[in-house]
Amino acid sequence: MIKFNRSTTPFRQLVEDFSDVADFLLVYIDEAHPSDGWVAPPMGSCSFSFRKHQNLEERLGAARKLIEHFSLPPQCQLVADCMDNNANVAYGVSNERVCIVQQRKIAYLGGKGPFFYNLKDVRQWLEQSYGKR
Repeated sequence: MIKFNRSTTPFRQLVEDFSDVADFLLVYIDEAHPSDGWVAPPMGSCSFSFRKHQNLEERLGAARKLIEHFSLPPQCQLVADCMDNNANVAYGVSNERVCIVQQRKIAYLGGKGPFFYNLKDVRQWLEQSYGKR
């Protein structure tokens, strides 16, 4: 689940501040709360209803709908996980998680979202590595 709103978000600011030294990529994973499965309570204007993805086209369609609704920074690309959920499994995503990869190795692995997802820690890591912005 991607949590953005149309105004400047901490994620958008992070992308804008560090896009000169880092590439940003969002991976849309298996729907955590599909309408035909474990349904989450509505979250106002940020509520979406997607069925469990049956194929990659459905997953890509859901990702596109989120892009249309939310303001994804232009410096950030969005891709969808394969139907075998290999990115989700490999990184233990569980809704949302930040991972920084340097030279093909994980240099930073943030906590699992939504409870341990912390963009302040990511900003601090980036500032220590590349300087304050």
